[in-house]
Amino acid sequence: MLHTLPDLDLVFGSDSIGATPEERSASSKVRFVRSQIQLAPYSEGATGRQLTAHEALEAFGWETVRQAACEGSVPLIRSATEPALTLRQRRQELGLSVESVAHRVGSPPAAVTTAETPGRKTPIRVLEAIGQTLALDERKLGFSPNAGGDSVLGVRLREMASSGDIAGFTPGTVLQLTEAAWVIARQAAMQLSIGQDAEPRVRLPRHEPSFAYPTHDIGYRLAKKTRQILGIYDDAPIASVRMLIEDEFALPLVQQKMNQRFAGATIANGHARGIVVNETGMNANVWVRRMTLCHELGHLLWDPDDRLQRVMVDQYADIEQSDRDLRRDLPEIRANAFAVAFLAPPDAVRDIAKVGRDPIAIVEDVMTAFGISATAAKHHVRNITGLDTLSSRHPHLPNPDDSWVAMENLTLDYFPVHSTNLSRRGKFAWCVAKLFEMGKITLDTAASQLGSPAGEVTAESLARVLELRGG
Repeated sequence: MLHTLPDLDLVFGSDSIGATPEERSASSKVRFVRSQIQLAPYSEGATGRQLTAHEALEAFGWETVRQAACEGSVPLIRSATEPALTLRQRRQELGLSVESVAHRVGSPPAAVTTAETPGRKTPIRVLEAIGQTLALDERKLGFSPNAGGDSVLGVRLREMASSGDIAGFTPGTVLQLTEAAWVIARQAAMQLSIGQDAEPRVRLPRHEPSFAYPTHDIGYRLAKKTRQILGIYDDAPIASVRMLIEDEFALPLVQQKMNQRFAGATIANGHARGIVVNETGMNANVWVRRMTLCHELGHLLWDPDDRLQRVMVDQYADIEQSDRDLRRDLPEIRANAFAVAFLAPPDAVRDIAKVGRDPIAIVEDVMTAFGISATAAKHHVRNITGLDTLSSRHPHLPNPDDSWVAMENLTLDYFPVHSTNLSRRGKFAWCVAKLFEMGKITLDTAASQLGSPAGEVTAESLARVLELRGG
């Protein structure tokens, strides 16, 4: 499609640079505003969502932003039933009540009912919050069919909640996982917009189909291969599993406060995959959480496609078991073996055991050297060396010191916008701050992405978010 210079100047301003809408939008100072119904050039006092030219072009395309600039506004709603129909169908697809969605969003049930009623107007910020909660692309509500919702994910979550097979899997759990799915998909898109490849920095020969006996040996082999590709020696501890997942593998990592039975999960939303880790329960101990994270990483890196469902939820009871326990599903055995061997390589454990101290002293040394939990270390030392580490409880085994906690929690515990949910801190928040710094999103959008009131998200607080991760 040809883009004439007068049109580009009209839409993006004559001071913008480039020969295409994409190039012009990157340097444009023009702002737009959207409501439930339309997109228009921004004017003082407008109460809708403020958008940069880049945001408007990315969400709605050249013809729509050109028409908005030329005619003063352009309708976004493609049908009189939208976005009400998409919101209602998505909620029902997930098996959720109006009340549960309203509680999660922080609005009265009447607001959700109004949003689901064709012909009724709802403030754009309420619509966006509902869309994010239901793992929809809130930018596309009313403009694109289904607003980018992954229907397979929706059905899978509903089935998991209604089957009764997983104790404690409630509508509240569904909503936590749908929000996590939204974070995962949005972070993957933001990384591309920033210019970061959404693929990992290191290239692994993904998907190892073998689960043959002994399955733990395959997990150990995959852990060793992963360390070798990353250039991590056997005797070197992994300082921060969180940073490795987010930066080396470019995988979104979402932290939630869930039912204490659940340890973690992997989620696919569209083409994006990521990890969810529960902050409560046993994962409150950072060494247990590191094991959980590596377990989920083992699934995502190495499980074949036919094993990777849209959602896989792991419980503490599974992750804390020995990788020699054959009563479980083979992929879970392999993921456990991968996790413990990735954190504490068997050869390094053997070297520690050579000093000839008593078994529990060896367990302590493995825990503190590699940052793994007492249960994982006891099983691992016993499996590798044959020493009896399980005959007594030994309640005085060490706990993580502040250095381990800081490496895994720094960007979460010291996050400058206190109203931002845990699920949107870490690399996700860094991406939001980076896009704002680049001029690609407005401060208004940054607040929406962080789920915080606009007045609490400032240029200074976003600069602090960047500082926490090194810019």
